Amino acid sequence: MDERPIAQGTGDHVIAVYPDRVELVEGGQNRSSLSVRLKEVTAVSIKGLINCTLTLELRDGRRLNVEGMALPDVRRVKAAIERQKKMATFVSSPGSSSDT
Repeated sequence: MDERPIAQGTGDHVIAVYPDRVELVEGGQNRSSLSVRLKEVTAVSIKGLINCTLTLELRDGRRLNVEGMALPDVRRVKAAIERQKKMATFVSSPGSSSDT
């Protein structure tokens, strides 16, 4: 069963956001791919307005860049990653409250 991505975009890599992971695929024929669990992503940032760069910062210190993306795609992917991370945090600790 194929899982449909929540959001995806294309630059020098294809990036797809799934409920539990982010996948980066190189090349037109899905030659090599990198899958990163959302728990490993510490920050997502955008640079530029036309040919945008999406940067994922990982817990192990790596930075993954997807360059040459359109601004609407980059915003959609960033929002999806942040939303999924927030949902995962809530699901992992539903009883905790930050209201003090």
